[in-house]
Amino acid sequence: MTIYNQAHCFHKGLRSVQNQSLKNIEIIIIDDCSEDNSTEVIKEYQKEDPRIILILHDTNEGEIKSRTDGIRKAKGKYITIIDGDDALIHKDILKDSFFIAKKGKLDVVQFKGSGYSKGMSKNLVYNYFNKNVSNIIYQPELRTKFIDKKRFGINQYDLINTVIWAKLVKNDVFQKVLKYIGPEFTDDYINEAEDLIMAVGIFHVAKSYYIMKEMGYYNSYDEKIKDIPKTNKRICKVNNKLKKFGLFKLYKFMVDKNNKDDKEKNTIINLMKRHNNAGIFQMDLDDRHYKIMFYVYDKMLGWNCWSKEERNYIIGLKNMTIKKKNNII
Repeated sequence: MTIYNQAHCFHKGLRSVQNQSLKNIEIIIIDDCSEDNSTEVIKEYQKEDPRIILILHDTNEGEIKSRTDGIRKAKGKYITIIDGDDALIHKDILKDSFFIAKKGKLDVVQFKGSGYSKGMSKNLVYNYFNKNVSNIIYQPELRTKFIDKKRFGINQYDLINTVIWAKLVKNDVFQKVLKYIGPEFTDDYINEAEDLIMAVGIFHVAKSYYIMKEMGYYNSYDEKIKDIPKTNKRICKVNNKLKKFGLFKLYKFMVDKNNKDDKEKNTIINLMKRHNNAGIFQMDLDDRHYKIMFYVYDKMLGWNCWSKEERNYIIGLKNMTIKKKNNII
């Protein structure tokens, strides 16, 4: 669990973990240099529960560094990640998912999750993976099913797969994921879509993936809306490098990890279309941003896998970016 100024809301999540029927666990909390009394509150929890391990950052490092520090610290055979403002829905979800993982010798077990917002009339924002599906997916189907699909990460069927929570992941799989995504996976490299990048890594390195029918995760949507501006502001304040440009850094990551024959090209170009060209033509960009953009365009145009329509789309983006740089648009 990662914490940043969340003394007002992390209690429900921590209690939901402490009250799990699976007792032989370690609870790793990373406090990312909170400015409220989060640290003191966690230390009080430690007094009553020796399973709690606290990692304190001396400076604000951001969500990615916090999560990776927790993953590297973990000694358990399996790891699950929970956001500081979320919670596990019922007390048996870790026991049930661990039983399935252990019995089937599985790399990943995913359970269902629901999102809640006080501002919605029905109090239900989304209910991930409503389809009545429960099966084991193996490589290479795992990679094909969740990465190579043209609608990757867009429809509700895929949505929960792009997040890093609501999953029980084998420890050594997570370690391989960190190695796969490489040293550039830091908050001064990307400040958006870190869940997506880590999920892509899981789909690459995991050999087996089981999808449960059972609901197990509660996602507090209101708290995330409230905390997102603070998160972006604090990261920018720390490293003085970031602007609202995380998405194209994700594209750079994707093109660096794939080759011209890889079907994952569908993921990249559809992400571009989905995010309306990442809004790049409304952003205040500098030379560093343009360098990344042209790198991505040229790398993609060097592949022979595009249709005529797709190639023209990329060329069109590149031409518009040139105009943007030259202050024509």
